[in-house]
Amino acid sequence: MPFVGLAQFFRRDIPALAAGPDGADLVQIFRCPFNQGPYLERRFHLRWRRAAETERAERFLAAPPEVPMLRWEHELPEPCALHPEEVDTYPWAEDDTLPASLIARIDAWDDSQAAEHGPEAPSYQFDLSIPPGWRVGGFPSWASTGPIAISCESCPTPMRLLLTAGSDEMDAGSHSWVPREERDPSLRGKASIQGGRSVAQPTRLRFGRDRDLHVFACPADPGHPPQWVLS
Repeated sequence: MPFVGLAQFFRRDIPALAAGPDGADLVQIFRCPFNQGPYLERRFHLRWRRAAETERAERFLAAPPEVPMLRWEHELPEPCALHPEEVDTYPWAEDDTLPASLIARIDAWDDSQAAEHGPEAPSYQFDLSIPPGWRVGGFPSWASTGPIAISCESCPTPMRLLLTAGSDEMDAGSHSWVPREERDPSLRGKASIQGGRSVAQPTRLRFGRDRDLHVFACPADPGHPPQWVLS
């Protein structure tokens, strides 16, 4: 069964993209269209390439491989063009992801904002630290699982986040990241989000209920197998 292409990223478009093995500067992500095994796991594949060699290839597929009939429409991605934007991000504040004294200050700030602004108050986790949606590098969001230590299976090196595939580009909990052109200027906070499903879920993909797919790579040797984590 052919894998379905999910995305490809070039370093020329995204300078923050980590270098691949042997100078590879193009990363491609694929997913099996069906669940596997007794736990209905989804298999993913990451392929590094050199962009110059790929674009000079002598032969290309005349048509993409045919995908069999799928049960759910979110199993097949909607073709999209990426428009990368660089933003500052900060670690998820829980357990030992940050010093305990700093997490205590963040919690106190969150409480003060909630007391002053009520339900529309900004919060560190959702409005300041990590944006929703697809992103390269930065920090993982641990909203569903809590922080997890990810180590390379080939060496003892702690792995780094290579990229994140998100089910949603925006949601009510992260409304501060919504582009201005997709907001109603007459409204504030979560109520200002507009644009419908085509804006909130442009890729039409789902990675589990309210979860993101995090792809971790080994910084010591990018040729080591990646780790795939849903959180």
